[in-house]
Amino acid sequence: MSRALNLLLLGRMVEGRSVRPSATAPFSGVARPASANAEATPMPISTANFMDLVTQWASANVNRIRLVWPLAGGWEAWAQAEIAGHINANVQDAWIEREAYVYPDRARADFLVNNPFENPSSDEIVVEMKCESLRNWAGFIDGLRYDTWKLNGPMRLGLGGARKISLGLFFSPESEEQLAMLTGYEIRYTPHREIGIAFLVA
Repeated sequence: MSRALNLLLLGRMVEGRSVRPSATAPFSGVARPASANAEATPMPISTANFMDLVTQWASANVNRIRLVWPLAGGWEAWAQAEIAGHINANVQDAWIEREAYVYPDRARADFLVNNPFENPSSDEIVVEMKCESLRNWAGFIDGLRYDTWKLNGPMRLGLGGARKISLGLFFSPESEEQLAMLTGYEIRYTPHREIGIAFLVA
């Protein structure tokens, strides 16, 4: 093959190649714009937001709740973890703590919502929760009364001005009847009224 033909073929091969940037090549000088929320302070969850999220969780998990409410020992700890997980999954930068030491005697609340070191106490939410178990409606109602008493007492961490929620998840007609006589409680239901969500916001 002649030298001229070799040079012609080599030139065509070079023209057909794509040029890739070096792996160590610097990025262009145009900076990527920062996220609009990068420096923004997370908005605190309101009591209305919290109750909407609890209702969403209960409505989406009726069959699972039915499997745990007959269990000995109750299902409150399971519901705590489930609700906290649901909030973390659905609220960007959510801050929620389970079993928070909010009382002077080191007693714990089921939830503390919103970071007390980044928000005024009026944005904090202290939640006490009870979950009715099978054939335990009387204990469930007594527990709600006790939770209301606890929430009206003194608190640590400057939480005296926090919002408070007494929350109860129930399923029996007996609990529904008793809750109707407790002052200040509102009741929501899952879509087919399998589970009631009673709550008092103070």
